[in-house]
Formats: sequence, C-alpha cells, structure tokens
Amino acid sequence: MADGKSRPKYKQGNLISLVWPANSCHSRLVDGVPENVRVDLDTGTWRTPMGLSHEIGCGIHDRPITDYPIGVYDRTKIKHLERMKDDIEWVQSRNSCHCADVD
Repeated sequence: MADGKSRPKYKQGNLISLVWPANSCHSRLVDGVPENVRVDLDTGTWRTPMGLSHEIGCGIHDRPITDYPIGVYDRTKIKHLERMKDDIEWVQSRNSCHCADVD
C-alpha cells in the first residue's frame, strides 16, 4: 500500500462468533463479533471480556457464561469453519450428560 501499512489479515464483515446462550447445552452463532469482544484485524486476534487474547479461528473451551464468547472465526476460511464445527461439537459433548436431547 502507498502509505506503508500492510493490509489487515481479516475483514470485519467476514467475522462470525460462537457464544454461550442462556441454555449452555448448545452454542449460539452470532453474525459479527459481540460488543464485549475486541478484535485486532491486523494481528488476527480477539480479546475476551476478561482480557484474554486468542487467535481468530480458535475457540476457547471454558466459561459457560451467557453471551461469553467461545470463538471468533472468519466465515471465508474453511479451516476456521472446521474449527468452529469442532467447537460446536465440544460444547454438545461437554454438556451431553447435563442436557436433555432437544434435536
């Protein structure tokens, strides 16, 4: 680029997030990024409300708190979608003994 800055790794419009819903047996997909999450598009990281930093495309496996983020992913990257699927399955398996089957 002419101003010497490199292009960001990610575009805000391509980001989707998984968050814990009120019923923590499942995850909830959010278009974009929740208000309580900070994203650095240049470094490719996202920061939880508790201040912990993670790579975009990687979920975290803890904190079943309503509306707390599980992960932030780029919907245009297959590896991110595969990781998101793994994170969804982790949530379901984590809670399989605690939640009734609602499928």
